[in-house]
Amino acid sequence: MKTVVITGVGKGFGRELFLGLSRNYKLIGITRNEDDCESLRKEIEPESTHHEIMCLDITDLGAIESKLLPVLEENKGSVYGLINNAGVRCRKGMLSLSLDEIKNVCEVNLFAPINLAKHMLPYFVSNNSGRIVNISSILSQSSLPELSAYAVSKAGLDGFTRSVTAEFASAGITCNSILPGFCKTSYYPNFLKNSELYEMTLDKTPAGRWGEASELIGVCELLLGQNGAYINGASIPVDGGWLS
Repeated sequence: MKTVVITGVGKGFGRELFLGLSRNYKLIGITRNEDDCESLRKEIEPESTHHEIMCLDITDLGAIESKLLPVLEENKGSVYGLINNAGVRCRKGMLSLSLDEIKNVCEVNLFAPINLAKHMLPYFVSNNSGRIVNISSILSQSSLPELSAYAVSKAGLDGFTRSVTAEFASAGITCNSILPGFCKTSYYPNFLKNSELYEMTLDKTPAGRWGEASELIGVCELLLGQNGAYINGASIPVDGGWLS
């Protein structure tokens, strides 16, 4: 069974992706929250024991090397995929953002995915195949107030997607970005409290609704599978038409 690493599996997109892909892949899930880690372990235990869930901070380079790399080495013949899903945002006006806040957003959303890819690409090359799926955002190609650091980090992630394709497509490796629109994840209740903001997102979405986190699963399955082997370097909106 092919081994796929997914980050940010504690909540939202990451948890949905982990559960949705768990039947077809051996998964290594990463989250930094111990409670989320235990909750997900309990949820999957009745069905499967071959998955692994790690509690670590993806920005901690030492933890990646000491905890994740040995597991990859144990599974080196089957290491196949990386889904960079973990992300943070800092909702502040551009002039109010500190440099440290910008760095924090970029460390999680951009630098950590690059570091993970650098560790996993040698396995993909050795195995003559590999898949990287970067969970980006519609804000990499559009804008909203008070999310400049987030938008910059996601635009950088899309650029990294294209760079990986340019360097590694000839080795049988694909790298694509998924650009989710507004979806019902753990952020959803906060938007409902701000009815004006919520209505604005509905007005700008031609589908007239927020998406479900589970609606990303089919796109991920395509990009991970053989039917998606010729899709490479793409940024694919899953946004109800927001970017149209």
